[in-house]
Amino acid sequence: MIGYGNSVFLRRSTGPGIPPVDPDAQAFITAAAITDPTQQAAINTLVVDLKGYNVWTKMKALYPIVGDTASQQKYNLKDPRDLDAAFRLQFLGGWTHSVNGALPNGTNAYADTFLNPSVNLISGNNHIGYYSRTDASTNSIEIGTGNASGLLSPHLRIRLNGFFGFTNTLMYVSGDSLSQNQTNSTNTNSTGHYIGNILAFNNRKTYKNGNISGLNTLNYANELNNANISLAAYNQNGTNFLYTTKECAFASIGDGLTDTEAANFYTAVQAFQTTLGRSIGTQTVSDADAQAFVTNAGIVDQVEANAINNLVIGMKADGLWTKMQAVYPFVGGTASTHKFNLKNPLDTDAAFRLVFSGGWTHSSSGALPNGTNAFANTFLNPSTSLGLNSTHLSYYSRTNFVGSQIEIGSRNSTGTQSCYLTYNFSNIAYAAIHKADGIRPNIATDTRGFYVGSRILSTQEKYYTTNIAQTLSGDSVGLNNFNIYLGCYNANLTPMFYSSKQTAFASIGDGLTDTEAANFYTRVQNFNTALARQV
Repeated sequence: MIGYGNSVFLRRSTGPGIPPVDPDAQAFITAAAITDPTQQAAINTLVVDLKGYNVWTKMKALYPIVGDTASQQKYNLKDPRDLDAAFRLQFLGGWTHSVNGALPNGTNAYADTFLNPSVNLISGNNHIGYYSRTDASTNSIEIGTGNASGLLSPHLRIRLNGFFGFTNTLMYVSGDSLSQNQTNSTNTNSTGHYIGNILAFNNRKTYKNGNISGLNTLNYANELNNANISLAAYNQNGTNFLYTTKECAFASIGDGLTDTEAANFYTAVQAFQTTLGRSIGTQTVSDADAQAFVTNAGIVDQVEANAINNLVIGMKADGLWTKMQAVYPFVGGTASTHKFNLKNPLDTDAAFRLVFSGGWTHSSSGALPNGTNAFANTFLNPSTSLGLNSTHLSYYSRTNFVGSQIEIGSRNSTGTQSCYLTYNFSNIAYAAIHKADGIRPNIATDTRGFYVGSRILSTQEKYYTTNIAQTLSGDSVGLNNFNIYLGCYNANLTPMFYSSKQTAFASIGDGLTDTEAANFYTRVQNFNTALARQV
């Protein structure tokens, strides 16, 4: 960094592998007099990321709230001039400014953005956002404006208590009618990145940390209020009230965002906050697929996030990633985090996320079925998603139990088209990949470890137990038409042979060679070792 007078500049290195500083980032750094190298780098990366995600042009005002004074935190990253017309903030009332953000007192503190929706926004196509570092259930508005009746907006509320009959939470962005246009969602913690979004008159959403948290599809046009949007309060045609106490670490106003853009926006903002050491919630990692899972599953532990990142990177290096249809790493310690498929971490049946039924115990060690009625539907149907002569199933067991149990699979009514896997089913191990039952002698009596059933030939399949392979004979017969269950097997829509073996990993996908199976074991074992739950 070099300085001339009151100006501050990042040194533009032209050395190999060092990218130049983005001119928009440099303009902000100079205007806001950001001298800290970490803050400078965070701003530059943020701008580069937003441009890479194609959301930069959708922003009218970006408030990164960086630095530790009002004079630094007031600037709009999109237009860092010290002018009302540039939508820079004017802080009023009682604020506390620090490297963690801007903290309003909840009594009279607000900031005027000078951005007027009726002049500067597009009806039916806008968003507002707020990054909260405070968990508080309050009757407040974090960003917004409205007319005397409250019907012209937008505005965003984060975790209210007892408002409009909602006992815990209300987050919404509204248009011409509260009943028509508000979007509500349950939320027990008000920290994180929130977006209120209108992409069309029948597409109003709220997002928390990049995920859809509320949806309103009623088709009503909305008008835009003729008063400036306030930060940390609600501007009702010149009168501010409903002041918040939630510390702001980022805010934005601009055009409406698609689901993908909202998720990418969060990824960029969260990386920015992590660099500054003030992030809330999910962590940031280097691999994009790992980051998508960490974000969607809400992984807040950095050790878990790093383990996921290393797993994905390793699987890609070994050529395993493209062979996976579903990968369940069971991190986060709850049913809501354990359900996500690492390969496609969307909360939908089509993404093969798990739906748990019956008695499960979820912890940082994995998911433990009760052996009586617990199972999870993967929504992955062999007949539509797997290859007749190219399929594998895997299960990482942390429990030693010998009994009549099956860990993962499905079959048709006659059992002639089966796809399941178990280890030590009453002293016999079974693997059946698109045929009738397959049997092999036990290699060991302890049922803990990683086992894989795989078929890459029409005439044989293989069984791998903690990296020891055995070949099983048997021709492939057909693909059954029933979803694969975890924690038992789906026998013609009837769960049977419930397992009591705690799982710390499971997968479904294409068939694996001996080398791929060995590499897969190494990656999965390293993953569980990083989480201190290996066996």
